[in-house]
Amino acid sequence: MLSSIAEKTYWLSRYIERIENTSRLINVNSDLLLDIPHDESNDLKHLIKITGHFDDFKKSNSKENVFFYLIEDEKNPSSIKYSIEMAKMNSRYLLTMLPKSAWEQFNNLYSDFNNGAVKRNSEDLYQIIRNSQRFFAIISDGMQRNDVFNFIKLGRFIERADMLSRIIEDQILRKETYVNKYYQNLQWSSVLRSINGYESFKTINKENLNQEVVLGFMIMEKLFPRSLKYCVDKLIEVQKFLPKSTNIKKITKSLLKNLEKNNVYKYDKKILKHLDNFQFGLIKLDKEINERFFSY
Repeated sequence: MLSSIAEKTYWLSRYIERIENTSRLINVNSDLLLDIPHDESNDLKHLIKITGHFDDFKKSNSKENVFFYLIEDEKNPSSIKYSIEMAKMNSRYLLTMLPKSAWEQFNNLYSDFNNGAVKRNSEDLYQIIRNSQRFFAIISDGMQRNDVFNFIKLGRFIERADMLSRIIEDQILRKETYVNKYYQNLQWSSVLRSINGYESFKTINKENLNQEVVLGFMIMEKLFPRSLKYCVDKLIEVQKFLPKSTNIKKITKSLLKNLEKNNVYKYDKKILKHLDNFQFGLIKLDKEINERFFSY
């Protein structure tokens, strides 16, 4: 497999996963605005902070400006529009690599977004989520387990782990600043919904929502596909089928260091420090993957 093909496959997967994650994040937080007394500018600007591009956001923190920046702004590397266009660019080199039905579904995602209304509503974003999920479902159910499949898996779970860690970090920082304690459980509920995990959480946790229990689930629940533990396990698993790299394996196995300890979840400063280390680890992992597989 050519290095250039591996790189484009990896980034195609990352961008489509990013599209779904960003759409879900916007929708869930839009709904939350209806439930909590709020300063709308504060309750929306944190969405940009999650994506890591707040310093580039120069407009006022109005709902319209924030949503445009996250959905339509082609200059924002984390916007849905930018991600779709980059996915499209990478896809041009992979026409013979993926099942025909996967391409048809990607074209549905692309055309539905570009033919949609300028002012998006919740249903438009849910359609983006459904199209993204269908793409990965086709890949999962109808594709040979070859190098292309493995690089798709690698990119998808790195992107998912990155977004999940940012969501957790943001919620803890918001709690520290201005969110009334009365509404914190409701916010943890919205965090679970943003990763489609509320129902799964409630099946194994009947008690009230609180930070320690929710973090334990989001970080170390190995059977939930959007936990950090599940993502890291999948990254370790896929490396069995790729050319061996001692450094990549070592970095991946160290990602959850200290996060597996239950006693850190109630201490904000400790969990924030470990989440920072986790994110730095993902950056290091991405760099190592680039040097090992994509340098040409």
